[in-house]
Amino acid sequence: MKKLYIYAITLFSTTLLILFILYNRYNSSYQDEKILSYISQNIDILNENMDFEKQYALSLSLFLSKDKKIKDALIKNSQKEALDEIRKFLSDIKSATKIDNIDVQIHTKDLRAFARSWESGGYFGTKLSGFRKGLVRVKTTLKPFVSTELGKRLNIKAISPIVDKNGSFLGSVEIIINFDNIKKRLKKFDLDMLVLLDKKFLDIAVDLRGNRQIGNFVVAQKKYSKRLFNILQKNQYILTQKRAYYRVQDRVIVLIPMLSVGIDDVGVIALSMKNRVSNLNIQNQESIIEQNREYKFKKSSREVIIK
Repeated sequence: MKKLYIYAITLFSTTLLILFILYNRYNSSYQDEKILSYISQNIDILNENMDFEKQYALSLSLFLSKDKKIKDALIKNSQKEALDEIRKFLSDIKSATKIDNIDVQIHTKDLRAFARSWESGGYFGTKLSGFRKGLVRVKTTLKPFVSTELGKRLNIKAISPIVDKNGSFLGSVEIIINFDNIKKRLKKFDLDMLVLLDKKFLDIAVDLRGNRQIGNFVVAQKKYSKRLFNILQKNQYILTQKRAYYRVQDRVIVLIPMLSVGIDDVGVIALSMKNRVSNLNIQNQESIIEQNREYKFKKSSREVIIK
């Protein structure tokens, strides 16, 4: 009787232990799914805002590519006429929408700088085809194209071909928009973003050489999140990207690799969000990395081409 009693107690204890282990595994898996779902939702918000900004830039580029005065300026090789027209265009946009983070560049048919809204001189005739893959693509295909592209800066660039009435290529027009509007809209979701360019590309992105640097990256924004920058500066291990996400204080931070036209990774977008998921801990991160390695290395290759 005593042996039976001991056997029953042992069996009961073993059953409880198994149930406890199974419950913990289920709970951990459930938390992992919640965390990944929460992070994915916020990355989707970022991507949607990036796509919106690209479509906006593309629509402006297409509109300007039809401008008769700009076409005539290219035909007559009149830089002044082109500058007058794009400055009037930008003034009208600012008056109507209060948006003032747009630049315009006109290129010649041999892909040289013709007119720029942000510079007064010294650039006329600069050859751009060597490092501006998007310009080469538009000239080759005669199709409008928008993407995040590396040049003297890292911005959203929408390029449309300018053609004459016979369809011959006269040059192209480029709308350049920085990340200010996206950053502002993300604040409504309690999201911070920081665009970081790999320092090895500073030989191309010469306008960013004076920007603040952190680890192997340089900040690619003029107006950037000081809060997120300070977090990364104090916790630079985050930039090693060894984990799918990181928790610092009450924030969750993920790093999303960026692509540029014709180049592999040029940097990352650091996205910071409020920790609204319970039991978010370092132990859970390890299992997420093992089960979702493709999530960590997922790249945003979204490009928009008008066919």
